[in-house]
Amino acid sequence: MNHELAEYLEHPVVLIVDDEFLQRLPMREALEQGGFRVIEAEDGAQAWELLQRESPDLVISDVVMPGMNGFVLCETVRALEGRQHLPIVMATSLDDLTSIEHAYQVGATDFITKPINWGLLGHRMRYILRAARTAQALADREFELLRTRMEIIRRLGQAAEYRDNETGKHIQRMSHYSALIGRMVGLTAQDQALLLQAAPMHDVGKIGIPDSILLKPGKLTGEEFGIMKTHTLLGGQLLDDEPSLLLRTAHTIALTHHERWDGGGYPYGLAQREIPIMGRICSLADVFDALTSRRPYKQPWSVERAVEEIKRCSGTAFDPELVRVFCGNLPAILEIRATFADPTGLDPDLDASDVSRG
Repeated sequence: MNHELAEYLEHPVVLIVDDEFLQRLPMREALEQGGFRVIEAEDGAQAWELLQRESPDLVISDVVMPGMNGFVLCETVRALEGRQHLPIVMATSLDDLTSIEHAYQVGATDFITKPINWGLLGHRMRYILRAARTAQALADREFELLRTRMEIIRRLGQAAEYRDNETGKHIQRMSHYSALIGRMVGLTAQDQALLLQAAPMHDVGKIGIPDSILLKPGKLTGEEFGIMKTHTLLGGQLLDDEPSLLLRTAHTIALTHHERWDGGGYPYGLAQREIPIMGRICSLADVFDALTSRRPYKQPWSVERAVEEIKRCSGTAFDPELVRVFCGNLPAILEIRATFADPTGLDPDLDASDVSRG
């Protein structure tokens, strides 16, 4: 056992919750003999009050108590900020399988059965504490790895965007547009989060496009546009064979965000619902922001002109339902646009070149 874990387990604090004094007394004695520090509550309500000012390392609660019973206490604690991982052990009868099942349903960590073996209680609680501490350490590490992975993804997407956009704000705007549209069409909270996190990788394939094409101020030739279109395949290759759901989503978006509702897009010519919903959403969000942003090859359009273009392309370039949702939530879209505005501001309506290249 490492020093940090040993110190944590040296004198842990246990909150005993039981309305029967004669049950709390032997439990306190057994735990104190095992090196624990003990605080007590006579019922769930008193325990809840204690938890507002105390930070026990573990809670042992009876199930049947007047007022707030053990199940309600457990559910209430789990909803408390910072206490989602506090080990909670429920005390119940050996043959009360319904209570045991319910205890797990409300978030209990484990249970002990009555009659309680006082001689083994301390050992059991230390085992539960050790397991909880280890699980929390693993969860913290997993979260840190996820956070690091997401930051790498964000920076890689931004690196690609910097090649034809001075500020890189485009990826922030279009990813937030995408998450908003996803919410409005009923995507799950998980899918909304995936959109927000994966959308920044939509143009990562631009890393492989020559500057002479990517930064060309005029209209691309047919051959140049053919090379430009390969950024979808290049992005798909960069993100291929990834085990994480986040990067698989980014792979899908990178490949399909230039497909069109009428089947005239690239790289595969998918049509309508053959195009994954993530790709359809990002396509709309990407084009709106491309239209209203300055690029090396174009000046920005006004919001009014860009919205009219989005409407005009409903049923051809874009999913008509997504266009309806987009237009119906334009105030929220514009709020996002203002939040992530380019430092130089946005210019008035000017003629634009071919935005499909981006």
